Amino acid sequence: MDMVKFLFDTADKKVLYALDCNARSPVSRIAKAARLSRDVVSYRLKRFDENKVILKYHAIIDLAKLGFAAHKLFIRFQNMGEQREQEFIAYVQKSPDVIYAASYDGRFDIVVSFWARTLEELAKASKELERRFGDRIADHQMVSIINGEYSTRGYLAGTKQQIRNSVFGSTPKPVALDELHTKILLILGQDARISAVEIANKLRCSADVVCQRIRKLEHAGVIQGYNLVPNEESYPYIHYKLLLSLHTMSRPEEKKLEEYCRLHQNIWYFCSTLGQWQFEIDLDVASSEEFRRLLRNIKLEFSTIIRDCSVLTVFKTHVYNFFPSIPLPKSHGEWL
Repeated sequence: MDMVKFLFDTADKKVLYALDCNARSPVSRIAKAARLSRDVVSYRLKRFDENKVILKYHAIIDLAKLGFAAHKLFIRFQNMGEQREQEFIAYVQKSPDVIYAASYDGRFDIVVSFWARTLEELAKASKELERRFGDRIADHQMVSIINGEYSTRGYLAGTKQQIRNSVFGSTPKPVALDELHTKILLILGQDARISAVEIANKLRCSADVVCQRIRKLEHAGVIQGYNLVPNEESYPYIHYKLLLSLHTMSRPEEKKLEEYCRLHQNIWYFCSTLGQWQFEIDLDVASSEEFRRLLRNIKLEFSTIIRDCSVLTVFKTHVYNFFPSIPLPKSHGEWL
């Protein structure tokens, strides 16, 4: 049975926008940003949880600072029954190498993102997936993320009141982390709203130490921000992904496209990629009609550089965690 879409009122949108800007904000800070009382904010957060509006809150982690790059495998299934598909999803949810997975409508059925320090690590993870499920894969395309950027969901506020500066890249600039840093990242990757006290209890250290380590991770650029992941089954906006094949661009043209995405209130993520297409855009809209207008505007605005465009609709996210496991230690980089 399909879940009922949750309908937002003005107060809901204000709270969600504050969370989208910084999912780790305490209730008091959200209340101040949304100009609502703490009781109202607490009540709205409880309703979001009860109605499963938000899938999770996570830390945006610059994988390059850990010596990793992100690679996406776009897969089209064949002869994939429901039971076998659930086995596939269960496998990627448990994999220590998968940072993202979601089911789509369109040209591809599912996208699985791996983190890897080397091509050998990437090959090992992707080949293991193919070994287990290759007979159910009709086609696949691998693309590597060159750099990506998270923006804010300005449509919740009617405009982008805040420009997020959450950028991650692919060029390794590793920062050496100790055991406590990695354990904190592991927890924040699973739940960005967990309190410092709760983290401290889990790790058997003081809350002051946890706060100090988190600030160091933020200052070093390892943590780029804290974001929410909507549950597409109940979230009342449609999540589209655009795959853009581009003609060769000048740097000013590339910057114009990036700035367009950065400022558009419906676009909340974009990245440049190496592969069959060169740019991806993720956006939310209230209706298919609104999407058609937005897509037409993008095609007109960038008609000289867009060679082709594929449209995917995201209908269920399975994995969203930039730190899914504690990687094997590697001795390089400057210690925090």
